[in-house]
Order: sequence, then C-alpha cells, then structure tokens
Amino acid sequence: MAQPTPRSLSLPAAWLCSLATALLAACGGGSGGAGSSEQAAKHRGDRATELPTASPHAARPRPGTFGHLFNLPPYAPPSAALNDLGSPAGPMLDDNAPANDNPRREPAGFTFFGQFLDHDMTLDRKPLQDAPVPLSELENSREPNLNLDSVYGGGPRFNPELYDSRGRILLSSGGRDLQRRADGTAVLFEPRNDENMIVAQIHVAIARFHNALIDSGKNFEQARAETILHYQWVVVHDFLPRVAGRSRVDAALRGELGIYDVRNPHRKVMPVEFGVAAYRFGHSMVRRAYVLGADQGVRVQVFNPDGDDLRGGRPIPAAKRIQWSNFFQIPGTSLPQPPVNVSRKIDTLLSSGMFVLPPIAIPAGGPVVLAQRNLIRGKSYGLPSGQAVATELGITPLDNARIGLTDPRLGGQAPLWYYVLAEAQVLENGAQLGPVGGAIVADVVAGLLRKDKTGLLHGNNKHWRPMTGPGFRMGDFLKFAGVAS
Repeated sequence: MAQPTPRSLSLPAAWLCSLATALLAACGGGSGGAGSSEQAAKHRGDRATELPTASPHAARPRPGTFGHLFNLPPYAPPSAALNDLGSPAGPMLDDNAPANDNPRREPAGFTFFGQFLDHDMTLDRKPLQDAPVPLSELENSREPNLNLDSVYGGGPRFNPELYDSRGRILLSSGGRDLQRRADGTAVLFEPRNDENMIVAQIHVAIARFHNALIDSGKNFEQARAETILHYQWVVVHDFLPRVAGRSRVDAALRGELGIYDVRNPHRKVMPVEFGVAAYRFGHSMVRRAYVLGADQGVRVQVFNPDGDDLRGGRPIPAAKRIQWSNFFQIPGTSLPQPPVNVSRKIDTLLSSGMFVLPPIAIPAGGPVVLAQRNLIRGKSYGLPSGQAVATELGITPLDNARIGLTDPRLGGQAPLWYYVLAEAQVLENGAQLGPVGGAIVADVVAGLLRKDKTGLLHGNNKHWRPMTGPGFRMGDFLKFAGVAS
C-alpha cells in the first residue's frame, strides 16, 4: 500500500490572524511554576519518572478553530440519500451477531476511552443543520492538546468548584462517581463526560489518579503534569496502536505521514476530516450491551427507549459501577480475564442504541439517529468523499460496489465517515482502521502531541517514562487510581 504523500492544511481565513501572544495559552506552555521546580522529584516506587520541564498552563482553556486537511471539493450528495443510508431501515443497523465482534477481541474499554479522548480534543457547539457551514464560523471549545482540560478546566484558580483545598478533584462521597448537584447532574468542566456511565467512570478514574498523586505528596501542578503524561502515554502506546495499527502510529510519531501540518506553532487547528469523519470510527465499536459487575450474566444497554440503560446525567447506582477487568486487561488481577466485553468491529454497522440517542447525548436537538447526524454534518462542513481523500493520499480507492453502496444518488462516491468504516471492514476485517482512516487518526493525534510544549512528544520530555516503566498501559493506570485490582 502506498504511503500517504505530504499535504498542507488548508485553513479558514480567521486563523491567519492569530498572533504570537497566543503561544503560551494555546500550547499549554510557559516554563517555570511548581511542576518545573521539582524536576528531580520521583513518584513513590517510580523507577524512571522525571517531571516535565514545563508544567501545564494554569489559565482558562482557550478555544481553537477548525480547518480542512485537504484542498478538495466538497462531496454533497442529496441529503435524502444520506438519511436513507443512515436510517434504522438502512444497511447500517447492527443485528448484534457474535461474528461482528472485533476479530482480535480488543477490550471494549477502549471504545469509551476513545470517546473520552474525543471530548478532550474537540467540542463543536454548532447545532446540526442541513446547509453549508463556513468553517470560519466554528469554534473548537476544547484545547486539542490532550492536556485533560476536560477534567481540569482552568485549575483551582478558575474552576474552584472542581477542587478541594489541596487541589484534589472533588468526587462523590464514596469516590466512585462524579461530584453531583442535588438534581443529579454532574459538576464538570466538560458536561459530555457524563453522557454515559462508562465514560463518566473513566473520568472518575483519571480524577482519582490525580488525587492519588496529591496524596503521595505532589502539589497540584506536579500531580497534573504526571497525570497528563501518563494519560498521553496510554494514548500513544495502548490506544492508538490498537485502532490505527502499530506501523501507522510509528510512522506518524516519526513524522513520516505528512498529513497534519498546521505550520503556525501558536495555535492548533482541528481538522474536520478528523473530527467529523475519521475519528468517529468509534461509533461502530459500541456494543448493544455490556457486563458491568461480577455477574457476567447481566448486561446493560448503553441507550434504550425505556431509560433502563447507561445514559448519564444521574447518579451511578452501585449496580452500575464498573468492574474494570470486564473492560480492560488488568495486570496481576485475580478476576476473570481477558475482558468479557469485546469491541465490535470497525465497520459500517452501528448498534441499536445509536439509533435512539437520548436528549443528554444531543442537547441541541435534531435527529436521534447517530448515523444520520454524522452523514449530514459531514456534508454541511464540506468534507470531500472518501475516494477523493484516498486518491489525494496516494492510496488506491475502493469503489462503491466494493464497500456496499449501490444507491445511484451517491454518484459513485462515498461520504468520508462511511468510507473510513467500510475501508476498515473490507481491508482489515474490522480489526483496526484501514489506510485512509488509520493514517488520518494517527497523524492528527501525533501532530497535536508534537505541538504541545508540555506533552509527551516534546523534546524536553523525551527521557520521561511512566511510573512502572515503558510497559505502562491502561490497566496500570486504573490500578494506581484505585479502581481496579
């Protein structure tokens, strides 16, 4: 398969006027501070950890912008064709057959880790509309630094409601749920982290990781710096290789793919081909229902019409607290392994819960069918077709017949989001993303990390290693957080 050839990022005009004064805030930068003054500090039991030379910023997260990766014409088939493709009566409804489980039996926890990561990179508040949307009108309300601003907000100074006097993140009285108001809603900087009870409990685990570092003697900035680096390590060494493929991730880390090139070092642009199409591959990985606790005979649906499901916006009852060995590989656990919950294939099928989204998942209203929402949003944001992107990257495109599209209204082309899913299905048997989707996902995430002045891939942190060494994975993260054993 041909390697993608370098392409520049096409940017909205509003981006061009960003100035050097945005550098520290947009990149999470600035040297000094509590974190940098303790470079020799070691975590209790740590063999190789060094604190980063620059601590994360202690200011309000600043919004970014959206842009295009490719200078390609928009693909605009009739909306009726897109709605038919994504409807419950169309070809995308998963019949829940066991044969559609990931053939490598990838743990299902990474489906929701991926959702959490999405919430940490991008937030588009624009209501869905079936009309062209100039990207200059859009604002990314997340800092795409992978700096956990979705958890930390602006820190104790700007979001004191999230913290106690020691800089620990406030949780429920038992520490297994989010901090909640009297009406059950969560006190969060990023409300989407309470969309469902699985991603909410990932948020809890990350908060507890931070709190454990505080309890070990770290101050707030030190604890935040270490938490972010351990989280980014999991992204690079555990999550990305599973979904994008190790060889593509390695090529992206070496800067060889050449897809994501922001050029301006002061602000980060979120590519719509990534955020609105390629990174939405995770929607096809969602199972209809999951085993949560010790009783592996009991499964709970993510969303269903009667509400007896995993939708968020309410306290997590004891019966829906997660035994993480059901979702991730936990080193040294005495509980059953491998995880009973396996991701679904990355393919063009979505589970039934994705066709009945509850209000908490779509607060701005609109269609309740996720596939239709994705397809219409891709058209309105001017995304190119999947075949056009493949050709641009020097990859032989798959024609519509090969990816199961027969509707003549589509004009022999495929929406980029659908193409990414179909490519994974046809070329990788759904085990991971194919060459187009995998290259975009790997290169954009690696690019965001490379431009983060405090991040894992910055030169100042090249000798940093996690607390248990280079083999640190999500299971280790959960064990240190005290939510898995």
